[in-house]
Amino acid sequence: MKTRRIIVGIETGNTQGQWAAAMVEVSGSGDDTVLYLKNFCSYRLPAELVTTFSALENREKFDLEELAGINFLVLHHLSKLYQEVIEGVDIDPDKVDLIGLKCLEINGMAFPNEPSALSEITGRIVASRFYIGVEDSDGNVLPVKESLLKGMVGDMIDKFGIESEVREAVAVALLANESLFHESSDIFGAKGRGRTEKKRPSLKAIKRTGAKAGKENACLCGEFFFPA
Repeated sequence: MKTRRIIVGIETGNTQGQWAAAMVEVSGSGDDTVLYLKNFCSYRLPAELVTTFSALENREKFDLEELAGINFLVLHHLSKLYQEVIEGVDIDPDKVDLIGLKCLEINGMAFPNEPSALSEITGRIVASRFYIGVEDSDGNVLPVKESLLKGMVGDMIDKFGIESEVREAVAVALLANESLFHESSDIFGAKGRGRTEKKRPSLKAIKRTGAKAGKENACLCGEFFFPA
């Protein structure tokens, strides 16, 4: 694994109508994490899209075609936010190692419904759907609520004196870093290998992490999505 990693964390759910992205340079993990904030962008969503999200929250009915349109708009604005945060610094976009994405969740629906689409648009590996994996005696992975996930990286953020408006996006970047650090597969080795299943880890392998068998082992996990 690379000693230093450039990670963009994207937060979609902290403030209504406003998303945020933070670009960080990270080394180490856990208590040994060293973090440098390189850029931060706040992104205001169009009023029409915010109104649509409110309608979803109020459980108004949308057909499949309308939901697909919402998903498309979410991806469009995520890609614009990503471009803004990388254009604000003097760095080659190809040097971005990973995007950490907190999907927008509304009434049991997640947008984008497939984070792999953002990976295809940006050409970067995307880490998303974070959870704490605890292996039981049968080897099953037991998820834990997201609020606990952010609590795990909160102390790291406090150590670096990150401003309040930047915290959520930085937290997503750190969740991606922790998930990567515990991933047993060769994540960066899989980059750009295309769609052939034999040339990249299977979905099952991606979901599993470096946790060893036994009740007492736990680690922060995520799912990884690769560009073609």
